[in-house]
Amino acid sequence: MLEKMKTDARQFLSPDGPVARRLKNFELRPEQVEMAASVDEAFENNHHLVAEAGTGVGKSFAYLIPAIRQVVERNRRVVISTHTISLQEQLIEKDIP
Repeated sequence: MLEKMKTDARQFLSPDGPVARRLKNFELRPEQVEMAASVDEAFENNHHLVAEAGTGVGKSFAYLIPAIRQVVERNRRVVISTHTISLQEQLIEKDIP
């Protein structure tokens, strides 16, 4: 999947995008796509971003996909900080792989 990252977050999370092709239970979440596009834009323009979204929006993918793109496409370092160890474990064991 990493070799196909030369695309923006909207395309990546689209119904026919790489995530949908890999995840059997993928469902389009417009709020997730909007948040991912905002994170993408913040990375590209070197801006800060404060985002809030409710349960079930898909926040983890909304920030992970643009972050991973920065690492792969621009060779940048990205730090993901979480409030809880359980979210760290979810990211490392479930979402990132």
